[in-house]
Amino acid sequence: MADHKVLIPGRFRYASAHDMYQLLGVKALPKEGMPVRLIHGVQVYVKPLGLPSGEQKRWSNGPVRNFQGLRVMAICHCGQHLAVGRMIQHKCKK
Repeated sequence: MADHKVLIPGRFRYASAHDMYQLLGVKALPKEGMPVRLIHGVQVYVKPLGLPSGEQKRWSNGPVRNFQGLRVMAICHCGQHLAVGRMIQHKCKK
């Protein structure tokens, strides 16, 4: 079975964070997130800011940080949700 990747083209090769801001039409990601939209044949959405139930993470005895991680997500045609920047690494099972 051939691995058929659906990737979002960017300025140089594949979409980077800068490209995604432009494709989403924003200068900053909104705190409330963004609903699913189709960009170059890929369903893309932005997760809301904040961890569930106000959780915070502590990193190696340092200060408590509210790390948000990757927020711009894509939905592969196999149904898996993954960060847009990680799409190139995805091994689709369909």
